[in-house]
Amino acid sequence: MFFYSIEEYIDFVINKMAKVNLKVKKKVTQIQIQKIIYIIYAYFLIYKKPITKIDFETWKWGPVIYDLWKQQTIFKANNIPLLFQENIDLKYDTYKESIIVEKIVSFMMSLDSWNIVDICHKQTPWRYLYKPNKNILITDQDILKFYANNPNGFFEYLDFVINK
Repeated sequence: MFFYSIEEYIDFVINKMAKVNLKVKKKVTQIQIQKIIYIIYAYFLIYKKPITKIDFETWKWGPVIYDLWKQQTIFKANNIPLLFQENIDLKYDTYKESIIVEKIVSFMMSLDSWNIVDICHKQTPWRYLYKPNKNILITDQDILKFYANNPNGFFEYLDFVINK
């Protein structure tokens, strides 16, 4: 499964979040959405194969997709209403990657927003690339290099959680 459109990938992940949120019923903010999208992206890049092509920016609270931030900025730190769309879920239901994404989303949504930020600050290349107000791009090579130099970090644990 590969998304040629960033928007299609974002819609897919947000829809998975909406599906999981039908059960957990948690407040979902921009921070969670941005970080979960990033973590899924990085996970597939490291363990499977690229799921799409995105260069994230380093912002104060972690990796960000600027265009998505622009769309969601009206919500500020408030809950973003997520609407589960069964047609999107069914479109990708036959792909094994869809199950992995749902497991990652379920795990990540069990965490507090600030725990997710902490993970992104300490367990991703954001740690070395972030400079205040610079919005430096995090490339695929940055992600792969960081993981190669830190193989027993968060993504190793996430892979264990997904495959147990």
